Amino acid sequence: METILAIIGLAVYGAASFFALLSLLKPGIRRERIELNLLAGGALIFLVVMVMRVLKAGCLPAFSRFDGLTWYALALSGTYLLMKPRRFARGISGLLLPFVTGVLLWGLPAHGVPAGVPPPNQGLLLIVHVIMGYAAYAVFSLASINAAAYLIQDYNLKNKQFGAVWEQLPSLETLDHVMSRLVGLAFLFLTVASIGGLMLAYQSGAGDKWLTDPKVAAVTAAWIFFAVLVHMRASSDRHGRGVAMLTVIGLVLVLFAFVGVPLLVESIHSFLQVRTGVVGP
Repeated sequence: METILAIIGLAVYGAASFFALLSLLKPGIRRERIELNLLAGGALIFLVVMVMRVLKAGCLPAFSRFDGLTWYALALSGTYLLMKPRRFARGISGLLLPFVTGVLLWGLPAHGVPAGVPPPNQGLLLIVHVIMGYAAYAVFSLASINAAAYLIQDYNLKNKQFGAVWEQLPSLETLDHVMSRLVGLAFLFLTVASIGGLMLAYQSGAGDKWLTDPKVAAVTAAWIFFAVLVHMRASSDRHGRGVAMLTVIGLVLVLFAFVGVPLLVESIHSFLQVRTGVVGP
């Protein structure tokens, strides 16, 4: 039943991506409403799948490739749905939904693959750590997608290409403002997640081994990168194309910390097992 629902959910996301791209290239209120309804429906289907996995496992299912990528996609979807009623989200779905659909498509083949051993500290602290981690990844990913839209609009402006894409995507000023707010929020979420992770590491008794763990190093690098971006905007008041490019590059760093490290190197990140393609915050 989980597999069938996941396939249906992926198909719904695929349809939402189609209408989102169509709306970006050929704007239409009716298509935008269809896209929004499909996105909400697809997210609800995958949420039901994850609830079923919670009930079956008896613990937080966030330690396999399928679980990790599904939670990441749901966090991205939820953030966008909260933003959608606001004008500044207009047109972003044409970039966001194909990305989210690709994430789910990557995770679906891993459904049914045994996950890594769950961490021993199954409590509120772990739940906060995981939720804040996925929230940070999702919010920064959305900031990066806004940055990509900024670069597209900047290119269109310089080349005087004022077509459907120019009209559908928000203005450069709006995109820059949204980027700034989302990067700051992602930095806050990642800070809370990192503090929770340190507390979990202390409770696990792993000791100094955590200081040189590749997963911890990658997340620390992402945190420093977030901090630099926040500082550039707050202290130096830097905006524009350069900061947008850095934000897009930051998405690569975030994805590497999220899924790259567990797939490429051994990690003692408690529950991570490279051979099963496990990912986690």
